[in-house]
Amino acid sequence: MIGLFFAGCGKHYWEARGRGFSEFQTDSGQCIQEAKTKYEVSERIYRRCMRAQGWERIQTNYPDSRQFRGPEDEDEFFSPPNPLSERGADVRGRADDPACAGATASRPSHCRR
Repeated sequence: MIGLFFAGCGKHYWEARGRGFSEFQTDSGQCIQEAKTKYEVSERIYRRCMRAQGWERIQTNYPDSRQFRGPEDEDEFFSPPNPLSERGADVRGRADDPACAGATASRPSHCRR
């Protein structure tokens, strides 16, 4: 039951098999420009463009080194988030992860011990 509650939590990231930071920077930059239409900013256009480039949008509390942040709302298209923000070891073992609340020996490896 708790797992279902937390399933929808976490920020959104982009990932693509075999692709890394430099590919994300290139593809995301191109898609951001494409999403800035003459009259408005379209998150839908950005997401469609990223999927066409082979990226998948995922949601997680514990992103790894091959998952990157992209713009999620209109303001972020004009000042995109750092693709490397809020990922990797910086967020692992957070207090809001129910798996990290048990006895130290039984905690998953991403939890602080």
